[in-house]
Amino acid sequence: MGRKKKEIKLKETVRIREKKLSDGNISLYLDMYYKGIRKKEGLKLYILPETSTMIKMQNANTRKLAEQIKAQRILDIQNCGLVDWDSVKRSHITLKEWLVKFSQGDAEASESCKRTRRNALARVEEYLNSIMKPDLELKGVDKEFCRGYIAFLKTCKFNNGKKTLSNTTCRMYMTIVAAALTKAVNEGIIELNPFKQLEKKEKPKRDESTREFLTIEELKLLMATPCRREIVKHAFLFSCFTGLRYSDIKSLLWSEIHTAVDGKTRYLEHKQVKTKKVVTVPISEEALKWMPKKQKDKEKVFHQLYITPTSVEALLDEWVKAAGIQKHITYHCSRHTAATMLLTLGADLYTVSKILGHSSIKTTEVYAKIVDKKKVETVNLVNNLFNQ
Repeated sequence: MGRKKKEIKLKETVRIREKKLSDGNISLYLDMYYKGIRKKEGLKLYILPETSTMIKMQNANTRKLAEQIKAQRILDIQNCGLVDWDSVKRSHITLKEWLVKFSQGDAEASESCKRTRRNALARVEEYLNSIMKPDLELKGVDKEFCRGYIAFLKTCKFNNGKKTLSNTTCRMYMTIVAAALTKAVNEGIIELNPFKQLEKKEKPKRDESTREFLTIEELKLLMATPCRREIVKHAFLFSCFTGLRYSDIKSLLWSEIHTAVDGKTRYLEHKQVKTKKVVTVPISEEALKWMPKKQKDKEKVFHQLYITPTSVEALLDEWVKAAGIQKHITYHCSRHTAATMLLTLGADLYTVSKILGHSSIKTTEVYAKIVDKKKVETVNLVNNLFNQ
């Protein structure tokens, strides 16, 4: 009787391994070996101590998910091998993971820009959960997903269900996701950006811009009206004549205030907090009246402006009402005021856009439309004056 042949056990290409952590949990990872190349991949999946039936079920689901990933990796290795494994892994990155990476990629972005990106990511997560695809891969994003996401943005609510997103905010969130997908195309992770396949009518439109501003007469009223915190009055009026944002007023340094070669003209050269672009703004005699006196031991021009933005807005509201102005004026309205006043007095669009630090002259054109509307209203004042 011949000897029984020894059964040859094929070596697995991919194995699920376990690593015990100091907190008692077990981390799962993949150990892959193919044609002399070994790679390891952390799964960010954890087995918890089974202290209850619920945790036991959770662990079973975690192991099931690990097996599914293992099966996918086996197919990936068969198709692509392990030589260019980083590219293979990138091809399976989820939409959520890519958006997080995209949001964190621009370290120079302003806080407001980072906050907007975080809000856009939160809306994407909400939508993915609503369609029960929290781990949708980036390459799985198609036109139908884009249409669904836009529809979700138009109907989703916040502030305890009391408010919905404006068209402008919907468009902003859509643009952020679309920009992230464009970056993925540029890096070769996906072939095309499905947002670019949508028709114009399918995308959210911007709300008609309504920018509140102060007229010259209203500015005169404010100048003549005391404010409970004079530093707020001085800062706001300085912004009305220079167009600086509140964040830039707060960060403006004396070292950024210069005198031109004529020995008379003062100007500021400041790196904007929001855009990181440097603006050069001549300081008019009217603006100089509202600039504090320089103090030796203080670097910031408006160093006394240390109260919170919320407090500033409350003080502005109180001051504006005391002046008898029936408008909802925020600090940012000083910027609108600067733009409309300059255009009303005859400045050209290009010059105003440079003073405000706009990246595109299209942004400045909004103010030109406001000024044109005011011109029509002024001309129409003569209507019916001469009827007999």
